[in-house]
Amino acid sequence: MAERAIALYEQEGCSSFQFFAKNPRSLQVKHFIATEAERCRQLMELYRLRSVIHSAYPLNLATSIHDQLEAAIQHIHSLCNDLEIAEATGAIGVVVHFGVVKKSNRLEGYRDILTTLNTVLTMYKGPALILLENQAGLYGGIGSTLEEHVQIKQLCIAPDRVGFCFDTCHAYVSGLWHADDCLGTEQLIRHGEQLGYWDDVEVVHVNDAAEPFGSMRDRHAQLGKGHISLAAMKELLSASQLNGVMNVLETPASDVSLHHAEWEILRQLHYSN
Repeated sequence: MAERAIALYEQEGCSSFQFFAKNPRSLQVKHFIATEAERCRQLMELYRLRSVIHSAYPLNLATSIHDQLEAAIQHIHSLCNDLEIAEATGAIGVVVHFGVVKKSNRLEGYRDILTTLNTVLTMYKGPALILLENQAGLYGGIGSTLEEHVQIKQLCIAPDRVGFCFDTCHAYVSGLWHADDCLGTEQLIRHGEQLGYWDDVEVVHVNDAAEPFGSMRDRHAQLGKGHISLAAMKELLSASQLNGVMNVLETPASDVSLHHAEWEILRQLHYSN
């Protein structure tokens, strides 16, 4: 990962990277070699590159430790493992989807999410952060509002070790961010500011949306080729509240040059007048 990140830095000027610590479709714990992880950390530090880990896709914070003990333990160990790898490689933390609540009682789902988070925070004491990502609105819409994230963080036993990852596509399709104009962006920024949400955002997933506003369909599109206006995206990314926050693309690669055109757009969004 570090060697590829350095190559992209030298070729494209990319300075922020997201990677999977292990097979993204499995919760199996990865037994990593400490010397390799340390070499990765040293290389990233040498080139002043920032990185973050994305948790495995099957991870579900809402897995009930009361009803599904064996499964819950597997999810907990998987997240602890990711945090340990993040610490060893110098990544700032682990991006985690809020969770899929399969119960009719939503409050029980929040309880299960808190139980999982608190168990992980008890087991792992290192500096790597748990970064809760806003969701697209499926499965009852849980995890798609800023209020939920702020409240869950505040209720954790160690709130200072929990932060946020803001996904632009998810915010748009969930109905959180009306990104068809700059007014909607101003409202989103003001809303997050009132809640204190932006203070704890460490990463922004900069993704266009292939589906319309409020559709709750999580399909990412290349920048400028979806429903989110570039003017609104610029308004958001240039906001003082997100100054210095890591930006990561999660969009479909276009050709052999990967995301060259999108990286250029991203640079323009940040630096053009």
